[in-house]
Amino acid sequence: MSDTQPKDNFPPVDLDLANFNHLVSTDTPEGKAFAEYAAALAEKLTASLAPEENPLNGCRVAFYLQDRADSSPARISSCIRRTDPADLSGTDFVVMFNKEKLTRLTTEDELAFILGHELSHLGWQHGNEKIRSLACNEEAACDANAMKMMYAAGFDVNIVCTMDEKAPLTEEWRERKELRRRQAAEYFSFRRPQALDASVWQRASHTPWKHGFKAPAVDCPETEAIAKMIKDLHRVYAKGGEEEFSQMLEQYVETKTGAEGSRFFLRLAAAATKDFPPIDEVKKQKGYRQMQRHPINVLGNMIPAVASMPGKKLFPPEAVATINAYMRDNPDYGRPMSCFWKKVLSPATLLPANGNGRGRFICLPKNSKTLLSAARFYYIVNGIDF
Repeated sequence: MSDTQPKDNFPPVDLDLANFNHLVSTDTPEGKAFAEYAAALAEKLTASLAPEENPLNGCRVAFYLQDRADSSPARISSCIRRTDPADLSGTDFVVMFNKEKLTRLTTEDELAFILGHELSHLGWQHGNEKIRSLACNEEAACDANAMKMMYAAGFDVNIVCTMDEKAPLTEEWRERKELRRRQAAEYFSFRRPQALDASVWQRASHTPWKHGFKAPAVDCPETEAIAKMIKDLHRVYAKGGEEEFSQMLEQYVETKTGAEGSRFFLRLAAAATKDFPPIDEVKKQKGYRQMQRHPINVLGNMIPAVASMPGKKLFPPEAVATINAYMRDNPDYGRPMSCFWKKVLSPATLLPANGNGRGRFICLPKNSKTLLSAARFYYIVNGIDF
């Protein structure tokens, strides 16, 4: 293994590590050891590059082992645009190495090529003209740049020509293999392949995260139940497990009537708006994964389950006002969510809880045949009493 010390390009990167892609947590000795090794190897590969050629320039990359089968030995992904694997926007990235594929490697030179290829994708997508000039095809250009980095770092470039021998003979692969052959001829040397210590990933394994969420007792006072679930939401926000929390919450509200369940849900959401950072700020600055597990987003995804509960619904005006004030302060998230609420709650009639319309709850019967007008819905969504 390389003895180069990693630098500031490789801090921890925000990821949902609950069960995402079976990644080996860097909290484990094996996961941490591999991350440090991969970071040192990345430093070695890029050490001789000029700043304008270095794909790490202005970027931060984290490294993880992936403990499940995958078609590629490694993948690079943006921590911001996780919905599109091919979009390498932003500055924070993660390279996931497939443990099963790494067991087939025999030299560190092969691993250096795989890592160099993934890092080269950053240069290609961020407009590095020297990488783009190597080939018209992104994959082929990344192959060529990885071999260039390998040679400068002292690795045996020739070994790349024997890799991926079983790859399908598509036009893309023909181009890539021919370019590898030409590149190896250009960088021909008698360097000896470097030994590879595979013990790190042989011992490493993904341990499924156990969320430990437990619903409050059916007769638990509402304020205590909300306080407990807010604590659980803090764990979701920090670690992940939003699907498990949603299942627990759905099962809990199903033990109640439609009125009690909807009232609890709205008050829980209102409490969450006060306990967590603005969701627009998280969305813009902290990345897609953390926005996904933000409590407001997690609870927003619960709206269909709550809306489909039988019986009338109770919407406490103070909770509705709090939530919609939060949505107005977070318009990037609030605008699409207002449309979502309208879609799932529109088949209803507005019935004030008492005669003057300023009662404690707004009641929306489940089976009403009257559609709520756009104007009246606007008032409900914005927490305005009739």
